[in-house]
Amino acid sequence: MILRPVIPVIVAGLTALSCSNAFAYDFQVNGYTIDAGGGRSSGGVFEVVGTVGQPDAGSSSNASFRLDGGFWLGVGNPRRCTGSERVAKARCKARDGINELKVTLAGGSPGDSFVVMLTDGSTKAGTINERGKGKAKFRNRPPGPDVVTVTWGCGAETSSSTSCP
Repeated sequence: MILRPVIPVIVAGLTALSCSNAFAYDFQVNGYTIDAGGGRSSGGVFEVVGTVGQPDAGSSSNASFRLDGGFWLGVGNPRRCTGSERVAKARCKARDGINELKVTLAGGSPGDSFVVMLTDGSTKAGTINERGKGKAKFRNRPPGPDVVTVTWGCGAETSSSTSCP
């Protein structure tokens, strides 16, 4: 029982030493979330705390409005929608007897991801280049109408109609 009063003093002293070392470093901590994750991790003087149960976090938008959701709103999504995301072209041409559909995207944020999905469920994924553009190519398309739907990584969704000969 004599050691009991000494333990808090030792802990307080070690905490003070740890805190003084933490301010000696120049660093940046970026926030990120992982759905259904959570918990606490530490090493040395650093600690990371996570949030549990955030399955519907993210952004939804249309031409006029944007809705951001989640416990850590605004953290972990460095790419924001420009509001100009669009399908610039969706053209299907017959080449050597095979229909080829080329989709060109414009107005996106450089580095943002996208997924192009066609009426039959065919998909292609990619990344927007430094000029805000992206491309996807589909071969062996059947003749007839097709709807091209693009889901952008920032949360926007755009679509366009086309037809193959």
